[in-house]
Amino acid sequence: MAVFDLNDLRSRGFGGFLPVGRLARPEPQELPIGSGVYVVLRARNDAPTFLKRNGGGWWKRQDPTVSLERLEREWVDGTPTLYIGKAMSLRERIGELLRFSDGDAKARHWGGRLLWQIEAPRELVLGWREEPDYAGVETDLLDEFIREFGRLPFANLKQGDRRR
Repeated sequence: MAVFDLNDLRSRGFGGFLPVGRLARPEPQELPIGSGVYVVLRARNDAPTFLKRNGGGWWKRQDPTVSLERLEREWVDGTPTLYIGKAMSLRERIGELLRFSDGDAKARHWGGRLLWQIEAPRELVLGWREEPDYAGVETDLLDEFIREFGRLPFANLKQGDRRR
């Protein structure tokens, strides 16, 4: 079994795995209200095509678009996992992620913005797991990902919160 693929994440208690385009807005009722961790995966195994323009929201009037060269540098081969996040409320935080993906400039989800510069972003798949220690589990998952792949997932721009 490959680490951080769909089967591995299911064995870790993640569920859902619904396409981003099928989740309701503004807050997806399919998701629990409680705290947890979530992952965004690419269902396709072929090489990604990157878009010149990012379809995400312009948070604080900043264009979320990055260069194609940067996208290529950030890409992590050998894993469908593109992003690992945490949420005090899964429904609220993923709602922000989805609204940002739709171009809503008021949606506060600047982290993960590289997701919306991949061709067919509505086909990306979102999974989640309720978790009281959401910050600690996110950090542990990111640390494990770095050990396995030598870097953060494609759209994670910073490491998780360090425990005190």
